[in-house]
Amino acid sequence: MTGRGAVFVAASALALLGTAMPAAAEPPPGTVRGLHYFDRNADGVWQPGEPSGGSAVGLYHLDGSWVATVGTNPDATYEIPGVPPGRYRVGINPIGYQMTTPDEVIVDVRPGGTSRADFGKLGSDITGVTWHDLNADGQRQADEPLLPDIRFWIGRWGSGSDGTGHYAMPNQGTSTYVLRFVPPEGMGFSPQHAGAPETDSDADPADGTATAVVALTDGKINQFPNFDIGLVTK
Repeated sequence: MTGRGAVFVAASALALLGTAMPAAAEPPPGTVRGLHYFDRNADGVWQPGEPSGGSAVGLYHLDGSWVATVGTNPDATYEIPGVPPGRYRVGINPIGYQMTTPDEVIVDVRPGGTSRADFGKLGSDITGVTWHDLNADGQRQADEPLLPDIRFWIGRWGSGSDGTGHYAMPNQGTSTYVLRFVPPEGMGFSPQHAGAPETDSDADPADGTATAVVALTDGKINQFPNFDIGLVTK
């Protein structure tokens, strides 16, 4: 084809190319956010003051393949941005703790939207007092004073009773905890496990160690209140 016909065909082709439909835009991603917290009253609902769950939150496709993992913030919140629209699994690792909510939920992430998934769990509180066992009977009587600032160690990590003679290790996971208490100069330890557990002394007089075994039984985590340490004057 020559002359004006060829020009017309070329112009028509250019016109068709110029009016081609643009490619469809990708839908905007969404966000998954929520709370991962220690559920101190085990009611399945976060209250102000309940602390961060600490460990990570994971996002997965429904087939279990990994998408993202994020840490929990100090205020118990977490956020996973930039999630393509779709259906996902969100969960935490429940090993070592009593769950007060499901440990995994399904979320639908919509374009530009926000989906929410909250996770509550309960740990074990190891709490007690250090006291002066005046009559050295291994039982804490109401008139026997508490002793402040008694140090203890777990491996190389150290802590101690406060200025009122109380100590606490909250939100512990399943494990065996061996606390080694250090008596002040001129003092030793009371007889161990003498009498009522609520008011006895839990330290071994030979070396000052007290052992708490935190375990899950039928999904419930055991607590250690009254993990008390009696000290006697030598």
